[in-house]
Amino acid sequence: MNKVSCICEIKILIFVSFFCLISCNKKEIQKNEFYEKLAMQKKEILLEGIGKKYFEKNCLGCHANKGAKDNFLEYSIKNQKYRVDFFRDYITKQDSLLRNGNKDALAIKEWSNYNSYFHSFVFNKSEAEAIFYYLKK
Repeated sequence: MNKVSCICEIKILIFVSFFCLISCNKKEIQKNEFYEKLAMQKKEILLEGIGKKYFEKNCLGCHANKGAKDNFLEYSIKNQKYRVDFFRDYITKQDSLLRNGNKDALAIKEWSNYNSYFHSFVFNKSEAEAIFYYLKK
């Protein structure tokens, strides 16, 4: 076997090995993406269910049922007027937002004809996000 044919065989072997490695890696990435998407769907279903329970227990007394025409809260979230951070702050410490002149909190207060109610629920981050997600769906 001469030197040139040996080098060609080595190059072919390296190319085939590299191709196999890339091929296997691509399948692994696709497999991981599938499982990540599946996990996200399960998380969304769980979040929506938890958010629905919290909304019904804590919010339904004052706010319209989800899907009602006059549900300003749901409308604002679905239309991405407010982000989850603002929503969480608004339902847990609305009075603080108003005292500090938060323009969104002030606009909501004006929209509600300056009603006397202040949101001050004790929700953790996950609970508030679950309610937000429920309203967004």
